[in-house]
Amino acid sequence: MKTIRLGHEAPSHGWLTLRLVANGHSVEIDTSDVPNNPVQELISAIHSAAGGVMACVWFHLEPDGYYLHLEPIGECIRLRLDYAPESQRSRSRKIMELEGDRRDILLPFWRFIRDFQSRGYAEPHWPEVDYRDMDAIKARIDKGRALATYIC
Repeated sequence: MKTIRLGHEAPSHGWLTLRLVANGHSVEIDTSDVPNNPVQELISAIHSAAGGVMACVWFHLEPDGYYLHLEPIGECIRLRLDYAPESQRSRSRKIMELEGDRRDILLPFWRFIRDFQSRGYAEPHWPEVDYRDMDAIKARIDKGRALATYIC
């Protein structure tokens, strides 16, 4: 079983501090909401990955960036976090990587988003986020659990 936690501080004027802890490795990410909303991208990415489609989230640090890759491999998911100076993917280097079943990898991100949603952050601190797919995402994550238990 993989251990992943994603926590955050309250956003302030378009900046959000995230703390990703995965199997003992910890990374602090101070991400901007410009030019993208990484929370919204994270919703799309876990929805895609739970459905078997590779996805990526860009956490823009202005100018550097982190790229969170979620790659389905059968019923498993490979998570990779890369750091990219000047946000240039061609210059990125791997910070962490792990693989596990959908529930182990994706559910902590789903829980983070639900927690973020419950706090009701609004402009000017953080842009609006569309949470409509959250129930469908949870169903996709749970659907793959039985198969992944034996495959991963």
